[in-house]
Amino acid sequence: KQWYQRRVRGMPALSPTMEAGTILSWSVSEGDELGEGDLLAQIETDKATMDFEAPEVGFLAKILIPAGTPDVKLGTAVCIIVENKEDIAKFADYVASAATVTRAVF
Repeated sequence: KQWYQRRVRGMPALSPTMEAGTILSWSVSEGDELGEGDLLAQIETDKATMDFEAPEVGFLAKILIPAGTPDVKLGTAVCIIVENKEDIAKFADYVASAATVTRAVF
């Protein structure tokens, strides 16, 4: 089994009272290169629509929660970012498990 660097990103807390959010739109597509601070998605919280930014450089390997999905709980895995472009294909058929959700990085 090959080792590769990846980060499962969870639904972030974008306001102090946020418990869940709706991803209104993804601003990037699977396979896109990301810079730290690049806009990943627009998320509707309990108070406003907020930007969800890339916390690191890498490549968006997989979107796990499609745009328009309502009431995505905090910490739920929403996407996977990989360090190397060559690793994107490894996530083509990836499906998040409950274990992945509990380990999601915010």
